[in-house]
Parts: sequence; structure tokens; C-alpha cells
Amino acid sequence: MSDRIAKRVFGLLFETSPDAAFVVERKHWKVVSANLRTVDMFARDADELFGMTIQELSYDAERDLTLPGRYEDVTFRGSDDYPIYVALQVAHLEIAEHGPVAAYMARDISERRRLEDELQSKHSALFTAHGELEKAHAALEIAKLELETRNHEIALLAWRAAMGELVAGIAHHLNNPVGALASTVRRLGQLSAKLPDELRVEQERLLSRVNQIARRIETNVAAIVQASRSNTFEDVHNRPELPRELEVVLATFAERMDDIPTKGQS
Repeated sequence: MSDRIAKRVFGLLFETSPDAAFVVERKHWKVVSANLRTVDMFARDADELFGMTIQELSYDAERDLTLPGRYEDVTFRGSDDYPIYVALQVAHLEIAEHGPVAAYMARDISERRRLEDELQSKHSALFTAHGELEKAHAALEIAKLELETRNHEIALLAWRAAMGELVAGIAHHLNNPVGALASTVRRLGQLSAKLPDELRVEQERLLSRVNQIARRIETNVAAIVQASRSNTFEDVHNRPELPRELEVVLATFAERMDDIPTKGQS
């Protein structure tokens, strides 16, 4: 009787369709007929399958599958309770010999669902990896900037050390003759004190002028040495004791420091 019901409802589709086809009587919603594809899909014996209700076969307890229409992503319950994902088509029919029945056509989409889940999982993993890559790239950029800054600082320290040595050497060579000049002026002052008054006045005026020049040279050299030892050259412009020529030289040094190439810069 079951085969006759199925053939009456589905015709040749009952035997030839690649989809599961089964008939449910609408009084108690129990399976009364099914093709071989249905038996294979549920992995149940026909005797076990017949008499089971739609509610027993469905994992979607809150989903009403008795109404006619098309249902996407329906989850049926196979043997050992493993899930079967199907696209379901339901139609209501009236058969004179058997009364009201519902015809079900179920296309197994479990493999497609598995591939979609796998693709979604890979997409999520790729999205996560992309986020981690962006974080790593941002961290690399920060590290690069820090390294460039550190290289620039090291280059400035090396440049200042070299300039300090250069200025110290120049100051040494300037201070030696200036010191000798100051010593000579003091000796001449001692000798001038023994001269007659009419000769001593003009000579002492000249010696005082030479002594002032020697002290000014010493002051300028000391100011340059102090400026070269400073952490920055910003205070160079605030030294009124320096002649304009020396201020220009030191200011030029300060400006050139910004143009010092460091490793990693083009």
C-alpha cells in the first residue's frame, strides 16, 4: 500500500528522483510511504521509518513543517541522531482511498552546508589573521619610527662629541698664544712701572688695551667651548658676549644638525 500511495502522489519521481520523497498522512503526521533515497538519507530501515512522525524526524522542534511551502535549511534527525540538512518542499493532497496526505520532497544539502561552514570558518580565520597582520604591521611601523629616532639621536650624540673634540682642540691652540700674550703683557706692565712718568703713561694705555683684547679672546673661546658641550645649541643666541661672527657660526652648526643623515633615511 505504501508504494501505491507514493506512486500516486509522486508518479515516476518516486523511483527516479535523486531527492528523498515520502508521504505523510495528515491526521497523525506519520510517514506512510517513502522511496529508497529517503531510506538512504535517514540511514534507517523502511519498517523503522514508517510510522515516525515529522516531529520525531525533525531537529527543529519549534519549526512547523506541516504547512505547505518551501523550507530552507531544515535539519532532520538521522540514525544515531546525526543531523541531516535539507531543502524541503511540502504539498498537501487529497487521495480518495487514503484521505488527506502531505507529500515531502527533501534535497540533501549536508555536503553544501559542511562546505559553507568550512568556508565560513576559513573566512573567520583569515579575517583574524588579517587583523593580527595589521597589528603586527602597525607595531613594525612604530618600531621603525623608534629605531629611526634612536639612530638620529645616536648620530647627534656622535656629531656633538666630534664637534666637542674639534672645538676643544681649537680652543687649546687659541688659549696657548693668548695665555702667552697675557703673560707678556703682565711682564711689560712690570717693566713699565720702572719707567719715568712721561714715558709710562702712553705705554700703560697701550698695554691695558692689549690686555683687554686678550681677556676678550679668552672669554669668547670659553663661551664657544661651553656652547659645544651643551645638550642643545638653542642657548647660543642668548650669549651677548659673543661677537656676531661667532654667533652666526654656532647658529649655523645648530641648523645643520637637523640635516644630519641617519641610518634608514634616504
